[in-house]
Amino acid sequence: MENLVLVDTSAWICFFARKGFIEIKEAVSTLLDNNSVAIAGPIIVELIQGARTEKEKEIIKSKIKGLHWLKITDEHWRKTAELSFSLRRKGVTISAIDSLLSTIAIEYNCSILHNDSDFDIIAKHTSLRLFPLNKPT
Repeated sequence: MENLVLVDTSAWICFFARKGFIEIKEAVSTLLDNNSVAIAGPIIVELIQGARTEKEKEIIKSKIKGLHWLKITDEHWRKTAELSFSLRRKGVTISAIDSLLSTIAIEYNCSILHNDSDFDIIAKHTSLRLFPLNKPT
């Protein structure tokens, strides 16, 4: 699954935004075209929860249908707890969901596409790989 990219909720929000975030929109579009997008349960929950209308919810569901599903196991939860503990000892406090998604990305050998500084911090202390964006110069 090395070529898969776990697209975090923060990146999906940018992708669905009407304006801005061109580099994220282009990256997600290309990854979708290449069948390289991975998703996990917590991301789906956050996306559907954030939908403002039934129509928006259906658009989200249609975009995520058929993506590579990364299953979460009991071992992932244990490793997430250890990661969170380790980061906390270093003075880094992150959300449980971001910790879980980082663990999943590491375990499935995926990079992560995001717009959330927590993942930048996690990557500094772990083997988490961040998807490189073509930032405008």
